[in-house]
Amino acid sequence: MHPLDLSIVVAYLVTITVVGFRLSKRVHDSRDYFLAGRSLTWWVIGLSIIGTNVSANGYVGAAGGAYKNGIAQANFEWIGAIPAMILASLVFIPLYWRSGVYSIPEYLGLRYNQPVRLISATIASVFAVFAIGVSLWAIALTLQTYMDWPIWVGIVVTGTVVGLYSISGGLAAVAFTDAFQVVIMFLGGIVIVAIGISNAGGADDFARTLMGENPTHLQAYLPADHPEFPWPGVLLGLAVVLSPAYWVGSQAILQRTLGARTQWDASASMMFAAFAKTLVPLLIVFPGLLALVLHADIEYPDMALPWVVKNVLPPGLSGLMFIAIIAALQSSIDSGINSTALMVTRDIRGVLVKNTDPESELRIGRWMTLVILLGGMAFAPYIGDLGGIYFLIQTLLSLFQGPMLALLLLGAFSSRATPVGGLITLVTGVAFAAILMAMDLNMLYVAFITFCYSLVVLYGSGFFTQPLGSEALKRLVYRHV
Repeated sequence: MHPLDLSIVVAYLVTITVVGFRLSKRVHDSRDYFLAGRSLTWWVIGLSIIGTNVSANGYVGAAGGAYKNGIAQANFEWIGAIPAMILASLVFIPLYWRSGVYSIPEYLGLRYNQPVRLISATIASVFAVFAIGVSLWAIALTLQTYMDWPIWVGIVVTGTVVGLYSISGGLAAVAFTDAFQVVIMFLGGIVIVAIGISNAGGADDFARTLMGENPTHLQAYLPADHPEFPWPGVLLGLAVVLSPAYWVGSQAILQRTLGARTQWDASASMMFAAFAKTLVPLLIVFPGLLALVLHADIEYPDMALPWVVKNVLPPGLSGLMFIAIIAALQSSIDSGINSTALMVTRDIRGVLVKNTDPESELRIGRWMTLVILLGGMAFAPYIGDLGGIYFLIQTLLSLFQGPMLALLLLGAFSSRATPVGGLITLVTGVAFAAILMAMDLNMLYVAFITFCYSLVVLYGSGFFTQPLGSEALKRLVYRHV
């Protein structure tokens, strides 16, 4: 590693660790730890949302997906994000604020019942540990490609650095380090686009080589029989189900909006993030296409971005882009462990063990943060045997996002959804998704089918099960229909 690059890496790691420790002085109770004392401003939250979203799944995984499938990967950013982000900003964030909750499972517990809260939090927490493992694997893969470190060394080093500031500083440390990391990520992405096109002989030569050798990689929508991203599945499964479910129901994404200083800051932050999201595909899809044009010699598609950083960029810029990758991946890890610690502490343990005081919640939350991080580190070495990062994450999401979206949509807009109906819908919907997945149905179709199934079951069960009282529904539902 060039000394200039090494100095950039060391300076970055020291900076975020110091920031995390300084922010730890603000943490006095669980509200400070999990919601940053409700003090975050809109621009910090917006940058943090982008940092969390452009994670291992969205950065290294998206570049690998573009290397394998082409610009169709960008659909996960445009139709797969921006409309749902606007929906979250205008509809669901105000509803969560009005209900006064710390988490999405807590809202579901109020809207339905405590078993729904417990089950939804458990599902989300188990998925989060997998997602944290994926991010750790992606960083370790980057470190192996760039610095020739063994996978296990990269996992241990990354887990230690993220753990230091996340466990001490809570959500405030996560949000501010994320904001700093996203600025680095965007600068690095712009640099790699400019230098990459130049190394490929210019924009015309780049496009000519790509179309000549991989003509389908410039198709925005892939054929209906494509094994991973068929166009009907992208429109139905992604645009209708997976994207809205993620943006209105992901605890890791929405937790910082619940920590905003005002409801206006919370909603404005998501709008700001939606604007920034329009630029993200250029930064995360292009490196995969560039690696293809430059005939990268890589073992996994997910190595496309690290290969470009190592082989295309000069010293200094290489170190900056390396930090951009690490920053994006770290932001997904710190957000994941903080939000999961909240769900385990309040939505799982809080339901099973009553009367927990704020001081004990803070202590337990910090211990849970450590345990969850260690769980992700233990799982990370096995990710390489499970396929590409992006496809793995979307497949896992397809197992439960259909029922979750149905619970949130009908829960927010109709008093017809009842507590018993919510529990039946969640349990049977997830089981149905597992059956469809076992039948080798494409994960996008699984998401859409289980969403439709869940809507029917949840609405239909309202005709013969007892609804919530009208007083409880006033702050949890927009309309009584």
